[in-house]
Amino acid sequence: MILDCNKADSAYWTSLQDNVSCLDWEFHNANTQYLTHNLHRYSGKFIPQIARQAIELLSSPEETVLDIYVGSGTTLVEAVLAGRHSIGIDLNPLAALISKVKITPIPMERLEKLTLDFRFLIERLAELDDSSLFAKTSNISLGLQQDSRLTDPWFTKWYQLPVLKELIVIHQNIKIIEDKDCRDLALVAFSDIVRRSSNAHNGYPNVMFHRDAKPRPLPGGLFLKSLYDCIQMVQELMIYPFSKYTPEIILGDAANIPLSNSSIDAIVTHPPYIGSIPYAEYGSLSLKWLGYEPKALDEKLTGGRRQSKDVVERFCNSYQKAMLEAFRVLKPGRSMFMMVGNPLVKGEIVDLGSITKELATIAGFNLIAETTRAGVNRRANKMGTELLLFFQKP
Repeated sequence: MILDCNKADSAYWTSLQDNVSCLDWEFHNANTQYLTHNLHRYSGKFIPQIARQAIELLSSPEETVLDIYVGSGTTLVEAVLAGRHSIGIDLNPLAALISKVKITPIPMERLEKLTLDFRFLIERLAELDDSSLFAKTSNISLGLQQDSRLTDPWFTKWYQLPVLKELIVIHQNIKIIEDKDCRDLALVAFSDIVRRSSNAHNGYPNVMFHRDAKPRPLPGGLFLKSLYDCIQMVQELMIYPFSKYTPEIILGDAANIPLSNSSIDAIVTHPPYIGSIPYAEYGSLSLKWLGYEPKALDEKLTGGRRQSKDVVERFCNSYQKAMLEAFRVLKPGRSMFMMVGNPLVKGEIVDLGSITKELATIAGFNLIAETTRAGVNRRANKMGTELLLFFQKP
């Protein structure tokens, strides 16, 4: 049954609850890594099949879907595949970068040039001794003289010197790529290896310094493999309508959405798990290479500063503002989908489902349908049952 998303009568919402209740939301054996969904590691990813199902329930083709916590861009990819326009907003620059690359098709000839340039660079790095890294050859820069990261205490702590030198050369060459789409793609490939090349402990999801880290292999080969993988995924976008339904990505705060009143047809989002998944901490190495300070970002993120005593209170304050903004930009009679879990914060379970219902009601929404899922296909699932909540703006 295809619902008429422009109806706001009680019969419609009764049928929505029927649809929500009878649909499979578990996706036990589903492939969640197709197209560009596996482009870059990102914690707490939205399962694409869930996003797609919610999009098709709450909107019609050619309408506009908004994700107020876009993360790695899952909703945007699925919106395009469903024939919808879409907008995503996130405060995390790494999330915005990953999302942008995930939804940007690049013609093969430009990808081939990118591949050739960096294959040549990595081959040259393998041939050169340490002193030769200060040279310059052809249009490939190998100069290190002016780079302050060679003596920066943060970079010299997290990276062994031979590894750091090669990372700097690769990063320098990414920054001078004139084609912005290719430059962003190369940055994502680079970001995906900076932790593996670092002195971070491999046994923890958060970035912890390993005092006894063994010598790391030089990163050139790792980067080239990551670049090839990214290119292979991105080139598949060309056969889908990503140019027709080009999503918009906003680097900004869900508590202050720069969109007009009543301009959005549906909201589909997966809010952060308070302090249970510390996005700035997990992405700290990538953020530093991108030129951002993780601690400064953590101060701003909803659920950031997870060790602070008032983390839940601050989360709720930001979450409430986001709810009010979501209500403002959504068209009357239209709906919002949220998938939430109950995270473990400071050793205690926080009932984020009840918090979400309460704050959405305060903002003006009506809860019109809900169901649950076990979340069995999540790695190290600690959230238990997840709630799938559907709200309507009267």
